[in-house]
Amino acid sequence: MNYAQQLINQGGPIIYILLGLLIISFALFLERYLFYYKSHIDTHEFLRGIFNIARNNKITEAVAICDSKPYPVSAVVRAVITHFDRGESTARHAANEAYMTELPKLRRGLKVLACLGNIAPILGLLGTLLSLMSIFDKISQEGHFVPTTELAGDVKSALLTTALGLIVAMAVHLFSFVLTQKLENIVGDMEKGCEEMVNFCIVHAWDKQEKQDKTEPAHEPHKERVAATDRPARPSRSTDVENL
Repeated sequence: MNYAQQLINQGGPIIYILLGLLIISFALFLERYLFYYKSHIDTHEFLRGIFNIARNNKITEAVAICDSKPYPVSAVVRAVITHFDRGESTARHAANEAYMTELPKLRRGLKVLACLGNIAPILGLLGTLLSLMSIFDKISQEGHFVPTTELAGDVKSALLTTALGLIVAMAVHLFSFVLTQKLENIVGDMEKGCEEMVNFCIVHAWDKQEKQDKTEPAHEPHKERVAATDRPARPSRSTDVENL
């Protein structure tokens, strides 16, 4: 502990600034990490529960479940459920709006963290330059013969600021990498939730229309033929809906 305090004192004021950047970066990383942890949800299980409720035409209950779970994925799924009766394009547009609403909340603080990571090595270099300026000042005052003991402290201060600047930069970039991976996972879950919910609504609407056609009276062949012709073809895309 005493040795660390000695190094900090020898490094000069730049050392305190770099340590302050490290503390701020760690606090920001911890806050974002906990936020991403709370925002994560098992998308597969969540969608399976929504699908089971939606199959029974309990749309209000499905929306209530989405409202009770303040996750980015549930916001996108809720937008699809509440707007699909107006068409697939409208549902996708609503889901995109929900996506754009949630994304700034998820990205908050990441630019600040990246900025701190870029500033740290520059501050280390600045401390090195200040220490070198101090060395040249002593040389100009003492003449050609300057005791090395008088210059050793400034040289060590220059090395300390450079080393600490690089250490802080590496730590901040590591924090940024971990948070970026968490963010990409949540964004991927949002996109998956949107696609799976849209595909389920398409399949469910087709099945519902098919059941209605089967219950029509048999003495209206012309109406049945027109309904069969106007009915949209069942989507052939391969999704995970049927496996849930």
